[in-house]
Amino acid sequence: MRATRCQQVTQTGKARQMDAAIQSLLTCRTIVEAAEQCQVSRRTLHRWMKHERFKRQYDAAKKGLLNGAINRLRMAGFDAGERLHEVIKDKDAPVSSAVFASGKVYDLLLKATEIEDLSERLDKLERSLQK
Repeated sequence: MRATRCQQVTQTGKARQMDAAIQSLLTCRTIVEAAEQCQVSRRTLHRWMKHERFKRQYDAAKKGLLNGAINRLRMAGFDAGERLHEVIKDKDAPVSSAVFASGKVYDLLLKATEIEDLSERLDKLERSLQK
């Protein structure tokens, strides 16, 4: 029974180290820096990065970080859209500012429309492949 408890403690400690390694990989510029930050050897970190479970957890953490960044950009996008709209509506703004803002809005609208169209076409294609 004691061996099992020791193994569980070691596993829990290792799991904590792996979690720390994932956080370090997300915040450090290099694997060497990440290994130093989470206090494991570079060799150990490279070995962990080959394990499927570690890779899945690391990928999930990267995806979560990316989703958070995308949400922040969306919020900034709303503010930017409002600001462009204010410049377009402002009768006292220089004509060049209004023209620039209008052009930017049209460019963004065109890109958004293209992405939406491609997304719908991809969804339709995926549905037809599943049948």
